[in-house]
Amino acid sequence: MWFNGELRSRNFLVPGLIAVIMTLIGALLTAMVMAREWERGTMEALLVTPLSMREVILGKLLPYFVLGMGGLALSVSMAIFLFEVPLRGSLWVLIAASALFLLTALGMGLLISTVAKSQFVAGQIAIITTFMPAFLLSGFIFDIGSMPAVVQGITHLIAARYYVAILQTVFLAGNEWSVILPNAAGLAVLATVFLGLTRRNARKRLE
Repeated sequence: MWFNGELRSRNFLVPGLIAVIMTLIGALLTAMVMAREWERGTMEALLVTPLSMREVILGKLLPYFVLGMGGLALSVSMAIFLFEVPLRGSLWVLIAASALFLLTALGMGLLISTVAKSQFVAGQIAIITTFMPAFLLSGFIFDIGSMPAVVQGITHLIAARYYVAILQTVFLAGNEWSVILPNAAGLAVLATVFLGLTRRNARKRLE
């Protein structure tokens, strides 16, 4: 409220909505990538090629990263020009933080897609483990400080929690590094964990 003197709800909600949109693009769509390959029978064709699993994962990762950054550009443009939300911080800081969050979301989506070989199952898991937490436990709708202590602890496992904090800070307060850096570090840790687990679970075998 200190940085939203007019008490315009859209100044608070629109930045958080960007996190939900990025979660949908990064996690939900990516979760069904490899699952679709298994369902269509094209994964077997990929497994017999000289490509390594690292190259296969990278090939699945890059298009959705570009798509996600395009969605970010559209979302930020609409936030500034359509909803007139002020951007008081650096656009480059926003882009860097968004790229870091998108890598985390893509890691979650790819990890789900390496476990679930059905698009329906992958989609349901992605909704339950990524979209719903991003919507309810990120601080987008409900203030984290007013949640029970146990739930507050759980929110530290939600990548969107860190991204929403960065978005709201960059849009409304500016480049407050005491907020941005710790949350960016949290995103970096989660991105490393999810991408590492994806690489570990992805094997060139049919089992």
